[in-house]
Amino acid sequence: MAMLLAIVPLATVACGDAEDSAGTLPPIATTTSTTIAITTTTEYVPVTYEIQSGDSLKGIAEQFGVDMRKLQILNGITDADAIEAGDVLQIPPPTLPAATTTT
Repeated sequence: MAMLLAIVPLATVACGDAEDSAGTLPPIATTTSTTIAITTTTEYVPVTYEIQSGDSLKGIAEQFGVDMRKLQILNGITDADAIEAGDVLQIPPPTLPAATTTT
């Protein structure tokens, strides 16, 4: 019991008065959040395709996932049926999901 009485005065001194300690407490840290816009740059690497016998402009456009009209404009084609095997087409950036083939 004597030991308990010896500790109580120390605890009281260590805590001090609530009014005395109000001005000595450190400020409460606050946090803020910041939103940063992330931009992604995609570089297009030009693609060419050599027309094979039996190819159609529509089929080539579907194969590469591009709009057939954009394919025509890029290559200066006015008649989609007037393409010939051996001609090389420039392929525009994909606009549609590319067709997949299974073996």
